[in-house]
Amino acid sequence: MRRPGVHGELIANFMERPSIRSTITFAFRSWIERGANYLEMPRAEFMAAAGLFALMIAFKLVNIVRYRFDSDESQHMHVIWAWARGFVQYRDIFDNHMPLFQIIFAPIFGLVGDRPTILYWMRFILLPMYFVAAWCTYRVGARLFSRRVAAWAVLLAGFYPTYHLTSFEFRTDNLWAPVWLMCVVVLISGSMNRRRMLIAGLLLGFCFAISMKSMLLLLAIVAAGFIAMRLVGREQVIQSWSQLLRCGAIFLGAAALVPVLIMIFFALNGIWRDFRYCVFTHNFLPHVDANHPPWMIMIFPIVFPFIVYFASLIACATPDRALAFRRSFVFLLCGFYFTALYSFWTLITRQDFLPYHPLAFVFGSAAVLAISESELLLSRLSPRLRQMPWPACVVVVLFFATLLMRPFWVNGAKAETELLRDVLKLTKPEDYVFDCKGETIFRQRCFRPILEPVAIERIERNLMVDVAAQRCVETRTCLAAPAGGRTSWSARLFIARNYLPVKGWVRVVGGYLKESRAQSGTLEFESVIPASYDIVAREGIVRGILDGQAYSGARFLDPGKHFFMPTTPVSGALAFVWAHAIDLHYSPFTFVRPKSHEKWPIGLETTW
Repeated sequence: MRRPGVHGELIANFMERPSIRSTITFAFRSWIERGANYLEMPRAEFMAAAGLFALMIAFKLVNIVRYRFDSDESQHMHVIWAWARGFVQYRDIFDNHMPLFQIIFAPIFGLVGDRPTILYWMRFILLPMYFVAAWCTYRVGARLFSRRVAAWAVLLAGFYPTYHLTSFEFRTDNLWAPVWLMCVVVLISGSMNRRRMLIAGLLLGFCFAISMKSMLLLLAIVAAGFIAMRLVGREQVIQSWSQLLRCGAIFLGAAALVPVLIMIFFALNGIWRDFRYCVFTHNFLPHVDANHPPWMIMIFPIVFPFIVYFASLIACATPDRALAFRRSFVFLLCGFYFTALYSFWTLITRQDFLPYHPLAFVFGSAAVLAISESELLLSRLSPRLRQMPWPACVVVVLFFATLLMRPFWVNGAKAETELLRDVLKLTKPEDYVFDCKGETIFRQRCFRPILEPVAIERIERNLMVDVAAQRCVETRTCLAAPAGGRTSWSARLFIARNYLPVKGWVRVVGGYLKESRAQSGTLEFESVIPASYDIVAREGIVRGILDGQAYSGARFLDPGKHFFMPTTPVSGALAFVWAHAIDLHYSPFTFVRPKSHEKWPIGLETTW
């Protein structure tokens, strides 16, 4: 019998092998099976969760470059710029935050440099901390319930509008919250011992070095730990009271270590007085927010007992005593933080909930899964609806809610970038500017305090002297950018009278000429900032007689009243404008009002 040729054998062997396509399909199905088994999900639910996780990442990346920049981001960036330029926080520039966040990012900023897109860079550089928070959320969910609950907790928190839109901003809270979540992970990862308390305490200490709001986190840990221990029995948590005291002392000592070292550093460098005022005295001002009436202090004593009651139900429903302690402990953490925040925090912001949302959504995820698997609910649904991954439906609803609240096709981040581009173009590194909180980032601020609710309230209560106008004159500030919109009344009036809008949020020193009552047929104006000025009309620079001398271009003017008689025919208004801005083609006559979705300085929108 004739043997097949070599070519025949090759063809036969090739035909016996599975196709590349079938191999890839098999590998993909195998990956799905392994993932579904690991997360304890049905295949369809796992595929839905994986798709939503990819959507969450893509959605976050898009919003990083499209969502408007908060004034806090610019404020932190300005302090980081100051550290990188040799200034010292608190002594040379005002800041009401603990310094660790700014110190960490100063070397990174030194590598990136002064550029208009700096806030985009910093958002991306901080983004890994979001995934740290997501990992911590998963670990907490897995320790308290299951991997399935943990995975859906990550997705529910990730698409929740407030958390999604705050968790990628460049702010201290997005380093503070992940470190806090790591502390919680350490606390619930095993039995209480000295090593675990030391690590958890150090992590909480880093939280204090980032934000003094960590005091609320410390109180939450102490209260939740004590109550949870009473609910399940001390013997289930730790062997003796002496061991408990030793572990507690180690935890508190470790938590105090990092912030105490920071305080010692500033004290040894002669900055303790500035540090104490900026971080403590300035921030301790009761009744700052009109939206926080005194009756809200009753929320905690009324609501927290109900939270303790529900924690006891959770503990009783969990046969494993160690697991019962972990569940009740984290539940009490959430409840204490939430109620205490509303009762005792006089100025509540979106970012204050960053430590709360991931932990809360662990219980939210468990509740959604329990409801979706309820026999009472399933018995009323058709067979097709019973197969639907209901947690995925909730996530999709949250996604569309976030999309409707902040549509990504509206570029809200462009305005801040354009402001920075204009500031870098119009000013030199040694120039001073006026802004509210450091929105101009790369220049020294002429007025030291940051103009946010606490400072404005202090000015209105006569606890702080408002010298913004005086400082503008003393530092010869020729550019103002009140982008935050929060200014005192006197500063707002001074800026409106002595600075002209030329582009977006940018205002340059100048004003409009008016008919003189002292000299017939002559125009007059008053300058307050000593600088070089051009007198311009819509058509361009105007020639004439300025203070009795021929005028044909930029001239340095001292503060005071000046008289001008045009010798060339002009139509419309005349303005005297900072000459450097005119040279760079910035003019009040070509000013375009920012779009409606861009923040506009309150009180300045109808000035001219």
